[in-house]
Amino acid sequence: MKQNNLFFVWRPFFLLILFLPTLLLLSLKTEAQQESVSPVLEMPEVVAEVNGDKIMRTNLATECLRLHGTEELKDFVKKFLIQQECSRLNITVTKQEINNEVERMAKAFKFSTQDWLELLEKERGMTAEMYMEDIIQPILAIGKLAGSRMNITEEEIQHEMNARYGAAVQVRQIVLGSRKDAEKVWLDLNANPDSFPSVAKNRSLDPASQPYGGLIHPIRKGSVNSEIEKIVFALKPGEISAIVEWPAGQFLIFRCEQHLQPQHVDKEKVREQLVTKIRDMKTRSAAEEVFRELQTRAQIEIVFGNSTRMAQAPGVAAIVNGQNISQKYLAEICLKRYGKSVLSDMISKLIVEQACRKQNIVITDTDIDREIREMAIKYLPLRQDGSPNIELWIKMKTEENQMTPEVYRTNTVWPVLALKRLSRPFVQVTEEDIQRGFESNFGKKVRCLAIVFDQKDQRRAQEVWEMANRNKTPENFANLAEKYSMDPESRIARGVIPPISRYSGQPTLENEAFGLLPNELSQLIQVEENWVILYCLGYEEPSITNINDVKTDLVADIFEKKQNIAVAKFYENLFNQAAIDNYLTQESRNPEIEKAIRETEKIKQATGTTSQQTQ
Repeated sequence: MKQNNLFFVWRPFFLLILFLPTLLLLSLKTEAQQESVSPVLEMPEVVAEVNGDKIMRTNLATECLRLHGTEELKDFVKKFLIQQECSRLNITVTKQEINNEVERMAKAFKFSTQDWLELLEKERGMTAEMYMEDIIQPILAIGKLAGSRMNITEEEIQHEMNARYGAAVQVRQIVLGSRKDAEKVWLDLNANPDSFPSVAKNRSLDPASQPYGGLIHPIRKGSVNSEIEKIVFALKPGEISAIVEWPAGQFLIFRCEQHLQPQHVDKEKVREQLVTKIRDMKTRSAAEEVFRELQTRAQIEIVFGNSTRMAQAPGVAAIVNGQNISQKYLAEICLKRYGKSVLSDMISKLIVEQACRKQNIVITDTDIDREIREMAIKYLPLRQDGSPNIELWIKMKTEENQMTPEVYRTNTVWPVLALKRLSRPFVQVTEEDIQRGFESNFGKKVRCLAIVFDQKDQRRAQEVWEMANRNKTPENFANLAEKYSMDPESRIARGVIPPISRYSGQPTLENEAFGLLPNELSQLIQVEENWVILYCLGYEEPSITNINDVKTDLVADIFEKKQNIAVAKFYENLFNQAAIDNYLTQESRNPEIEKAIRETEKIKQATGTTSQQTQ
């Protein structure tokens, strides 16, 4: 379960999912030269002020280095080795080649070049210059170094065509964590194949397919692991597969629902998209191969992050082929890339620190250790000796957010824990909360199929409703959902949605669902920005009838949810009341001044009205 870490978690900056995770293509200078060059990014010495407290440029650079130095150093070294090899082989990437590739990429995503570059800057914070230097130029350089490895054959194009548009098998899956569990479930399923959907809901460890009875995207040839592909294509509708271990430690069982015919698509009309996808995959693969080859010939020592070597070589981040890369220079690289986003998080954290100082709240290392322990107990199975698996929890959270344990403690756990302390007086669990929670979690539920439409498609929704009304059967409704639903999950699942309970946060949908009889069709329901049609399959009776049996757990669950809401509101209030000057984004806000201006405007308006009336 991914924890919401509010405003302080470093969010990994994925430039483009298909591209290389690279940073700056810079020529490596000697350490002396590095210290004498102009800063990578011109910034004032004071980069922000929050309620009178200053954030200095040096502090921001240090924080950028702490958060991103390790990964950016790896990318810098890769870039340097690639550039050296290009120089050795007299390989160059021209400006025209870069422009052509930008144009090709824009066209592949169906944008004009200008719109594509504007989108990147708006959505990714990447200027056209950064995009060309950080993404396009390295891709083209690697392509030239890779040589024939970048050639694309007709066989590869056909393989990608099959993976996208070829024959497919619609299956359900159950994911289990041990072979012993898998073997027991497999025996039960073979004794009762029709129980597969309910077993998937109750036993499968895959959160994406579990609510839909194990239903997943159709599997096409070349789109998944070859062993899985071979097994599912050999199944007949209704058949259950043998147990498949993939990846290691994860055991899968499949049931074939139906075989789907290939889509009739003209290969020439989609050739450019196919080639783009193949080229991107080959670029990633070639980059890894080229770098491995260069690495075997290079002398590389990463100093940054190694406490022993950092003490022996102060200020040095890495040594590449005898050349020093200084921490100061690395910090400037990180500052250029991440300065604005890191400063935003520093401002957020400083606001909370100020509130804690004002209320004399101190978060100790012991408090942080306790919070981490509680998270491990809550979200992970206990060890065999009954102790919490704290090490695994820290490993999961640090790998998930690409951060060190130290950063996890200071930038994730500390702010959340501080806000919990600050907002705790505003969190109360009432008897009404407990009753609603009981009905929501353990009360009666409605099992429905659903078709979802965009708000703009009311006419289409009405047409589909009429088609469903003419033939009120689950099979017809499922066919319509598969064809017309705009929601990808309900479309893939042929209309299947999780059972609807009371107090789920969508009262209009709830009231309509609970008013239906089995096999009855709902009216068109407007839910936020969508139209929804429901088909009632029946009701699930309450699993627990005595509230006292679960009251303790309910109170804890409700408290946590209300606390999360209180934390968000408390921070929002802190932020709205703070005087902030961000000198990097040129954004400033001062609630007191803004209030005074509004009051002045009111006085001016009143005075003006009175003057006119006197005249």
